[in-house]
Amino acid sequence: MASGAPFQDPPDAAVTSGPDGDPTVTLDAHDTAFDLAGKWAVGQSYNGSYVAPTIHFSPGANVEVRLVNHLPVATDVHFHGLHIDPAAHSDDDFVCIAPGDTYTYRLAIPADHPQGTYWYHSHAMATKCPGGVTGPTSGMAMPGDVENQIFAGLSGALIVGDDRTLLPAPYQNVTTHTFVLKDVQIDSAGEIVQNTASTKIDSDAPTIRLVNGQLRPVVAMRPDETQLWRLVNAGADIFYRLRLDGYTFTVVGEDGIPVARIAEADTLLLPPGKRYDVLVTASSTPSSSWLRTTAYSNGSQGDQYPDTALASLTVGGSAVDRLPVLTGAVQTAPASLAGAPIAKQRTLDLSESPDGLDFFLNGKQFDPGASIFPDPARLGTVEEWTILNESGEDHPFHLHTSSFQVMSVNDTPMPYTHMQDTVPVPHAAGGIPGKVVIRIPIADYTGRWLFHCHIGAHEDNGMMSFLNVVSQRG
Repeated sequence: MASGAPFQDPPDAAVTSGPDGDPTVTLDAHDTAFDLAGKWAVGQSYNGSYVAPTIHFSPGANVEVRLVNHLPVATDVHFHGLHIDPAAHSDDDFVCIAPGDTYTYRLAIPADHPQGTYWYHSHAMATKCPGGVTGPTSGMAMPGDVENQIFAGLSGALIVGDDRTLLPAPYQNVTTHTFVLKDVQIDSAGEIVQNTASTKIDSDAPTIRLVNGQLRPVVAMRPDETQLWRLVNAGADIFYRLRLDGYTFTVVGEDGIPVARIAEADTLLLPPGKRYDVLVTASSTPSSSWLRTTAYSNGSQGDQYPDTALASLTVGGSAVDRLPVLTGAVQTAPASLAGAPIAKQRTLDLSESPDGLDFFLNGKQFDPGASIFPDPARLGTVEEWTILNESGEDHPFHLHTSSFQVMSVNDTPMPYTHMQDTVPVPHAAGGIPGKVVIRIPIADYTGRWLFHCHIGAHEDNGMMSFLNVVSQRG
């Protein structure tokens, strides 16, 4: 594979006008041969690109996403992080689109929806539709097909609005780049590895880490230039611990939501599904540096990742005026839930079998017909969940439909800086479970809010359930 090509952002999705005038994006899911930095590999794509086209829309938009399934297996799409209705034809991941079928999602984006970086991906929770027809799944057997389909290529970035407009005027026209991080393993037949009767995706095996489908591309900046980088872990299983040698990241958004306190960070941990919007300001003199994912272990029972270079940064040309240092909150950042009355407290226990093949929430595997929580949540309330990790590896917990506030990690209180939709729950140590306490605003939408570990292999094999949300009157 060839490295060192100029950095390229992912392609943008083509937008047309639907019959009712709404912006429409068509995603054609099909088996695809990719050119990955000069090496050909067969996988699955939306519209022919290994990194799916970036979808852009504004708060208040009504967007149609038309999914055409030309795959030999069932599929669907999840719009990760969006605060939209989990009902059918919106962000209902209990819908199954059979091979040969077409399904239209209608996304009503709230006018006050946070502006930032999200992503979309296959959330196929079964390898075939019941009865072979499109419709809500029921009695679905595990395992699912999330890991296979994301790993094969079915994921991309989604950007709501433009969070530069929330920053002071000097920042509103800085260059933006989207970094979609995905890894690939290619077998001897030239196919992206899949879970089959004879092969298995191994997230702890050597893997090729790509940025926008490129191998170690070169990002160019001018001296003192500031850029906004949108960082997306759109892979199936693995973690990234990002560092830009000699630099710090100025974090202005996390999981698509403007932060309540702008902060500098030397490193950023991105488990599967995680996003950060960061400002990077180049050095004042010509130089070069590496964006890398540093060595990281997510527990003795989990994966051990080596230090790996992802992209190079080259600073050269004529200098520009250096922008002022940012502090405080980004406009429209949500308020803290620290003082909110708590309507209900719940405990969620994460565990797995000794062989690491089966995964559980409160001792149960995913049942699409029954939540592990028999009592529903009610609109207009705030709940506090204690998430315990009994296993020897970190589990990135993800909630659909709503973001949440992390109150503490392993009993250490967390000062309020941001809301988020994905948080790594630390592994057990010395027989003591890892522990994260979160607060969730139950707002706007009734229905089934899914939650799960965002390691694809874990949700596919049981570590998933849903919260039934009902109106205030029930």
